[in-house]
Amino acid sequence: MKNLQIIFRSFDSTWARLLTSTLILILYLCTIALMPGYSSSLSWAEGMGETINDSSSQSSSQSWWGDLDLDEAVVRLTEMLVEQGKLEGQPVLISSNDLYDAKTGLSLPLATQLRSKLITEMKKQGVRALLPGADDEKFMILQGTWQKQGKDLAIDLKVMKLGTYGPEAVASASEKILLNKIDADALTPDRESWARYLVRKLEQHAPDPGSRKVHLRDFKVKSKKCSSDLGPYLTGWLRPALAEGRMFVPLDQQRALKGLSTNTLRTRGTRAIRPNLPGPDVGTSLTADLLKADGEIKGVAWLYEKKVEVQVRVTGRKGQQITAASADIPSGLFPADLLKPDPSTPGSKPLSLKTGTEGISKGGLRVELTTTRGEGRPLYHKDEHIRFLIRLNRSAWVYLFDLDPNGNATLLYPVDENGRLDRNGKCGSLPPPGTPLVLPEDGCSYDLVVTEPYGTDRVWAVAAEFPIEFPAELKGEWAKSDFLVKCLRSQGLSKKGAYAEAEVELMTGP
Repeated sequence: MKNLQIIFRSFDSTWARLLTSTLILILYLCTIALMPGYSSSLSWAEGMGETINDSSSQSSSQSWWGDLDLDEAVVRLTEMLVEQGKLEGQPVLISSNDLYDAKTGLSLPLATQLRSKLITEMKKQGVRALLPGADDEKFMILQGTWQKQGKDLAIDLKVMKLGTYGPEAVASASEKILLNKIDADALTPDRESWARYLVRKLEQHAPDPGSRKVHLRDFKVKSKKCSSDLGPYLTGWLRPALAEGRMFVPLDQQRALKGLSTNTLRTRGTRAIRPNLPGPDVGTSLTADLLKADGEIKGVAWLYEKKVEVQVRVTGRKGQQITAASADIPSGLFPADLLKPDPSTPGSKPLSLKTGTEGISKGGLRVELTTTRGEGRPLYHKDEHIRFLIRLNRSAWVYLFDLDPNGNATLLYPVDENGRLDRNGKCGSLPPPGTPLVLPEDGCSYDLVVTEPYGTDRVWAVAAEFPIEFPAELKGEWAKSDFLVKCLRSQGLSKKGAYAEAEVELMTGP
């Protein structure tokens, strides 16, 4: 009986311990299951030893606080940054260019949404949120990236300052948002995404982080299969992204040149020329000199079947390259009419005249042409006076023509009081190299006033080391812009001696 009793007690004790352990396990599992934001997949990943992204470990929003939308995530990110970096009262620059997709590098439309929300929340937290172009010499910069992680979008932000040994982070924060809570268009590249990408690359490659005021020139398009409007379009496309940046500030030509006297224009436009030096001229353009720009931005584009290749360079006052960037942009992002040749109809722009503001240069001769409102398609209204500036790098005969929207040509310089070609007296003398010729102030030119027909006029400058032959009065075929351009260009390129061209487009309206 004792043996039987001993065996029974041992069985009873074991059963009790097993029952107690089972109850404890059930209570534990119930407790875990009732916790908000519990994720079995995350626990499984940790248990299997899988790597968890830094943003997952830093952020607890999705694990403990439920699913956040973009507004809520920005609030939490801002709070963490301000507290960690002690940013209250501090200047922080917030630009869309510095917010981008970590994989592609593109500042997608989400960047502009984030920028707007971050500025609002930073100001609520007492931070001096700066916009590009602010006068503050010392400020911190907010940078951020995002990347897809399964069903989530992980956003990582940091605030940078320039330390003794270069940029250093003073604060960082991360959050996760469900992808289905973000508009799909915000993560789809558009034209502006690529413009912001190019500007950020220009800034990253620049050796000096200082700010420069630059003259943005019209793009050169190396393709005959597209519209002549594509170059100016690309210039206008890049300008807002540059204005959003912190290093290369594009100057407004019309505003910067408004009200300048003839003497001021002549002084700014005069350059010491050393024509005997070999190689091409270096330095900034006539318009950049008039603007007193620190440098220039020059763009080149090539059109292919499915892409537009874009290259952008920033050069300094002496012509030296400061930085450069390039991108292959899907052609489908651009208006279709710009990717087709100009229509060949009466009154359309002469196809033989596509020289650009720098134009053709033979034998080292260079002629530059601009207006007192710049060279970027300045707009003139009815009865307004148009003034031109011409600069040569060596002595040469120079001629100026207006090619109107209807395909007609008019000689603007040098002319007598009857509008005929004048080669005598002052008009026959060669302008001094390096000093701009201001028309009509320097005489021998029409006082050009805007009248109908309105549209796009192309003003063409021709320079040569020999007199160009054409009738004193343009009549018949000579009054047609296509015929005039063909004949004068043929002379310039076939005869001995240097030859050059330049042009500007200007818009006229009522």
